[in-house]
Formats: sequence, structure tokens, C-alpha cells
Amino acid sequence: MQIKVPPGNNGDLQETREHRLMAFAAAGIEKLPGTNDDTPATILAVARSAESPVAKALVSLRPVLAANKVKVRLVFSNDDATLDPFFAGIADDAAAPLAEVRILRDPRLRDAHEQLIVGHMSVWFGDSLRRDIHRRDLFEQFHADAPEAARSAAHGFERLWARTEPCLALPALAADSLTAMPPRKPGNAGPTGTVLC
Repeated sequence: MQIKVPPGNNGDLQETREHRLMAFAAAGIEKLPGTNDDTPATILAVARSAESPVAKALVSLRPVLAANKVKVRLVFSNDDATLDPFFAGIADDAAAPLAEVRILRDPRLRDAHEQLIVGHMSVWFGDSLRRDIHRRDLFEQFHADAPEAARSAAHGFERLWARTEPCLALPALAADSLTAMPPRKPGNAGPTGTVLC
């Protein structure tokens, strides 16, 4: 017997996931101990791409993260993602990126699951990095007060982080800075605010 799933709008499903993750992360940030410059609070995340609900939730929470001085470390499995929202500064501090971003290039490690680890108490697990984020039956698991699960997930994140490559954000050149440069070959205008991963 074949079961047919009724048609629905997957965009609404993605938006619902994003809002649940925003609420989960915001609740976790509220529980973080007071931060100082020596040991800032940290959020660790693994996402398939910048289009993933966990990545979009982090971009939406940017003012909360900045206000609470929360550091974000993020691993993407797709290097063709548009990463500009993660490198662009916020209005108060234009030089401050949202996250330290790395790319997972080893395809053998893409069986890992998306995850969001807030401090030492809360962890969310999503579906496999290989799986299409637009599927209706995605796996997700929320653990709001689970220090053991968060510690284990953070350990796994650190091992994954060690096997990734950093991204390099290049600043955009000002229009007048090109006039003082020597002539170049056509088609080679130089960096224009691009992210090299």
C-alpha cells in the first residue's frame, strides 16, 4: 500500500522550523551565565547550507547574540552557499561578523546531523547533512536542559571542526581605490566583497 502525503507548502514548514529554532536558541541564550570578554558564551552549529533553518535562525537572532556577546562557531557542509549574512557586520559594529565559519569538504563526514548547541545546557539535532532540507519528514530533536547531551554534542562538534577548512572574507574595494592601481588584464577586477571558501 502506498501512502500519499497531501500537498502542502514546504516554505511554511521551513519557516515554522526556523521560528522553533529561534525560540529554542533565545531560551538557551537567556539561561547562559553572565558573559565577559575572557570567556564569552558560545553557540556551536552545524548546517547544511545558509538556506538551512538553523542558519537562518542564527541570522535572525543577530541582535540578541550581539547584545549578549555570544560567540558563534558554524560549520557548513555546502561550500556553494551564500555566506554573506554571516560575514557582514551589524549596524553597531560593522566590523563584527556573526560567526566564525568553516566548510566541511570531506564527503565522508556529511552523514553528520545538523545541530545547534547553546552553551552547556541545550542542544538541537536536525536531519542528516546529505538530506534535502525541503523534505516534509525531517528529523529534529530538542533537548532544552540536557547538560550531558550538550557536552557530548560539543565534543563531536570539536572533532568535526578540526576536520574543516576556514572561509576567508575579502573586503570590498572602494571605487576610487581602483584609479591608483596599475592597469590590469580585462576581466580581472579584483576582490569585490567575496567570500572564498
